[in-house]
Amino acid sequence: MLTLGNQDLLRSYATDIIPLNDTLSEAMYNNVKLTHYFGNLPAQEEPQDTPDDQPSSQLAISTRKPKVTSTHSDWQLVRTLAGAHKGWIRCIVIDEITNKWYVTGLADSTIKIWDFENNSLKAILTGHVLGVRSLCISKRFPYLFSGGEDKSLRCWDLERTNSPAGCQIRAYHGHLGGVYSIALHPELDLLFSGGKDCVVRVWDIRSRAEAMTLLGHQNDITSIQTDYNDPQVITSSMDGTMRLWDLRNQKTELLITNHSKSIRSMKSHPKETTFVSGDGNGEIKQWLLPKGELLNEFQSGPRETNQRDNSRIINTLSINPVSNTLFSGYDDGRLEFYDYVNGTLQQSGYSPSLSGSQDDAAIYASTFDMSGLRLLTCHGDKSIRIWGNSSY
Repeated sequence: MLTLGNQDLLRSYATDIIPLNDTLSEAMYNNVKLTHYFGNLPAQEEPQDTPDDQPSSQLAISTRKPKVTSTHSDWQLVRTLAGAHKGWIRCIVIDEITNKWYVTGLADSTIKIWDFENNSLKAILTGHVLGVRSLCISKRFPYLFSGGEDKSLRCWDLERTNSPAGCQIRAYHGHLGGVYSIALHPELDLLFSGGKDCVVRVWDIRSRAEAMTLLGHQNDITSIQTDYNDPQVITSSMDGTMRLWDLRNQKTELLITNHSKSIRSMKSHPKETTFVSGDGNGEIKQWLLPKGELLNEFQSGPRETNQRDNSRIINTLSINPVSNTLFSGYDDGRLEFYDYVNGTLQQSGYSPSLSGSQDDAAIYASTFDMSGLRLLTCHGDKSIRIWGNSSY
């Protein structure tokens, strides 16, 4: 049995001093916008004090940059978990409540639960008949949700992993193609899913009924992000667009078309009203909610002239909740780390395939742990790699 821990819900009863939702949202919006604006300003030259024997009309100019506290540390490979999977690892999630276990979804149709302390295998969940492409863990219930290439979604009770009858308690059917991304609403009992059939389907978790259908994308849906505030749902697609949805009216509130190639990955910041998106041309763009304004475009590192066509395809993005570092994983095994605020490239390198074949070098999925000290990446050579910075 897995111990999931309890999440304390803090409620304030001093409602008379809490600003209205519109006021609070506007304040958060302006604060994030200013933070990123000042983070991108160039360093200013500072005048030094004039020496006593120097004419006051002459100023000595210092080129010294303002002192900045850096949170950046070099990331290094700490451990490689090889041989534990029989197929590509297409998705990974970590338990954000305890930070003690994580889950992987595999092309061989299985789901594996791992202990973070010693990276031991705790449970194997079976039920999908094709590869597992998406996972999410509930913060409100002891449930894990999965979506697969078999067009189904499944709900697993993690307190029953040792039950002889298995721990699958619900299945959701309605998609006409593989399910590539799923997400839970942070407050409501709603599950969002999207994939091959280009449709976002919204499910009542308990009744398994399809509560609504969101139409508009013209190609595979690759990522779904949810939030407490409007827009409560954002989706990205291989059609090169992102959509901010109006759930009340079940329609697109804003269509973003700035990307030149298909969007493979999208990630919301865990603490800010911002998100990032990455496409098949190596472009990473940063956006500000709720208006979908373009904040920044991250500059990727240089590529060798003889590299393959997949060298710029971004498969996964992850944001460090502590250091504000953005990780980008590429189809050719390249890793890049950016400063999330100003977009500068901090570190880059390659993670070669264990098989020696470039065809197996792809990084398909990634996640930081909640301490910000570990990064987990999932690779086409069927391995999980754990990276740590100098503090780990």
